[in-house]
Amino acid sequence: MKLKDLSLIAMMTALTAVMGAIPPIPIPISPIPITLQSIAPMLAGTILGARRGALSMMLLILLGACSLPVFSGGRGGVGVLLGPSGGFIFGWVLVAFFIGLYVSKKKNLVSWKLMTMNCLIGIVLLYVCGATYMALTTAFSFQDAMMLNVFFIPGDLIKAIIAALVGIRVVRALNGSIT
Repeated sequence: MKLKDLSLIAMMTALTAVMGAIPPIPIPISPIPITLQSIAPMLAGTILGARRGALSMMLLILLGACSLPVFSGGRGGVGVLLGPSGGFIFGWVLVAFFIGLYVSKKKNLVSWKLMTMNCLIGIVLLYVCGATYMALTTAFSFQDAMMLNVFFIPGDLIKAIIAALVGIRVVRALNGSIT
């Protein structure tokens, strides 16, 4: 892997960690707060492509597992990964990979198509990963855990739109040389 690749992966990891420093918004009936970090895997996949985007999310998880405060609210440690929000965090790797895979197959990125894929791949995949893991680590059933995602839908739709618009602009500004 080239130095440029490593630098891009590290920068996306750092950006995601900075997003985690922004205080999360708690939801009274859910163990999962609303965070800005869920936009990061969509951006990583769009800007870095499948492999590098997924690697940037894996690096973030590794740093968090080593107790660096890279997760929402400045949290870190294995406990965060083993807690109810762990499925969402692990899901970031898949989201970045599959969004990056979609972007790499397109010669000309169209914002509304990327927004749609961010919703279909990014949000749905993230909710399934998160709900599955939450059902395994809490008293919630899978159906109840999926229903808790309803609170996240409006904000996640906005994040998917922003990720598509920003991601396309960054790729175009770099003349498509990133992905």
